[in-house]
Amino acid sequence: MLVEHARNLAGIRDATHAEYGAGGTEVISLLGCSLQGQTITVTLAPGSRLATLYGALQAVERTTCSYGLALEMQHIASEHGMRPVAIDDTGEVRAVERTDHPFFLATLYQPQLRSESRRPHPIFVGLLRAVTRRD
Repeated sequence: MLVEHARNLAGIRDATHAEYGAGGTEVISLLGCSLQGQTITVTLAPGSRLATLYGALQAVERTTCSYGLALEMQHIASEHGMRPVAIDDTGEVRAVERTDHPFFLATLYQPQLRSESRRPHPIFVGLLRAVTRRD
């Protein structure tokens, strides 16, 4: 999603993801320190959809990710209708949402790792609520 945002809205036509090989401007890069199997704390933006879903301004999440938004590309998370809504302890963007969409939310952590059948993750509950409100 951030690669497509970079290509189509930020004008970085050769935007790419490091996982797909060399060539182009890496928007998503291999993290210097892998988050594989880690728990991270994220601070949520006040008034964001994500903070509303959590009912809090901080969350602890699990991740199996080795990739993240490249440090030199962090700025695109706050351009062209995108908003950074979760920042980790290192100051890096871990979730974004679009301000012009009923439910456009992307995380660089895995909410499914904290979800349970009788207690689904707040993001999944929010998505289902958004879908049921649409015509």
